[in-house]
Amino acid sequence: MDKVFFVLHETSNPAINALSRRVNKRFLSELAESDIKIKEKTITQIEKEIREYGIRNAMIIKVMELRMHDCPDKLLVEIEEGIKKMSPIVNFVLLGYGLCGSTASEMERVIKEADVPVVIPRDKRGELLNNCIEIALGRERVRELLREEIGTFFMTPAGASIIKEPQVILESTIGIIAGKMNRSATTDTPQIIKLMRNHYRRVVKICYSEADEKDREYSKTVEKFAKEFGLEIKMEKGTSKIILEALERGLDLQREANT
Repeated sequence: MDKVFFVLHETSNPAINALSRRVNKRFLSELAESDIKIKEKTITQIEKEIREYGIRNAMIIKVMELRMHDCPDKLLVEIEEGIKKMSPIVNFVLLGYGLCGSTASEMERVIKEADVPVVIPRDKRGELLNNCIEIALGRERVRELLREEIGTFFMTPAGASIIKEPQVILESTIGIIAGKMNRSATTDTPQIIKLMRNHYRRVVKICYSEADEKDREYSKTVEKFAKEFGLEIKMEKGTSKIILEALERGLDLQREANT
């Protein structure tokens, strides 16, 4: 890649743009030391620059608003609209998501109706993965961990950096499960805490790298969560393998289209 574009909202409101830049910041920091040119622009501005300068080797990253998975129906609409806006200027779209509360048929419809090829993380049988946990560990490993201990809660570095308080982590998780069917489920915090204390025994701390393992803030959040509900902590190594496989499928589709 010669350039990476991060998408900003199509608005002149400085507060919304500031929020958008804050959401992008975590991803920008990962690329800061590379030689790739990075810009933050609206889709309209990105399209203009790509066409004006004939840019071919670029990647456009749209980072969704945090915790949108609490409302899967809204997330699905946002994903669908994002694909439509990007379609005129991209060869394919990679969705860095699982179902996140949507049904497989809903997500497959969005992929099928897109004007460009859309790839998404899948298991070995080609089925859509449920969430970021299955993307990080693989569906089989998640099932193994649940067979060992059905009362297992999973936590990722991104999730912990966004949501630090134990009850908010739980509300967000219940939001994925309840979604559009029962928004009020996330407000019954006493019932959620009771459920946690009665049925959960451990929290799995997912680390992708040595940096995650040494991240003191991440450790503090996991430790606080475990202490709140009397859970043991188990470390698991996450991987980018599944998301990279999806990316390879997208690149294969691009190569096929060019031959």
